[in-house]
Amino acid sequence: MSRVDEPASKRVLVVDDDNGVQGLFSALLQRNGYSVDCARNGRQAFEYLKRGSYSVILLDLMMPDVDGFELIERLERDSPSLLKKVIVMSGASQRVLESLDRRRVWGLIRKPFDIDDLMKSTRACASGSRSGNA
Repeated sequence: MSRVDEPASKRVLVVDDDNGVQGLFSALLQRNGYSVDCARNGRQAFEYLKRGSYSVILLDLMMPDVDGFELIERLERDSPSLLKKVIVMSGASQRVLESLDRRRVWGLIRKPFDIDDLMKSTRACASGSRSGNA
């Protein structure tokens, strides 16, 4: 079964410009049975989202080119149903995070994060459970 043919319930899109974070998340998620695609920014992520479906979108906010805020705005305009699949991951200051309407996305995980919390949130989001906005 090719990656495009895999069920969406086991597919995750990691959107982060940090290669180390991409590698860590890919290894961790694949070990837990997920298929993973990685995008370096919101523009690349939107291209992946046009070609396939994902059960979870792990999204960093602070990236070059098209950042996470811009991707959320674009999803709200073009594909609002995808917002319930977005888990924002950020090490941004509280002031920056205050500009994020957490009700629009599945949840928020602050960096540095606990790996168990990340996996628990990923599984819950993939299963369609609603977040308490972590």
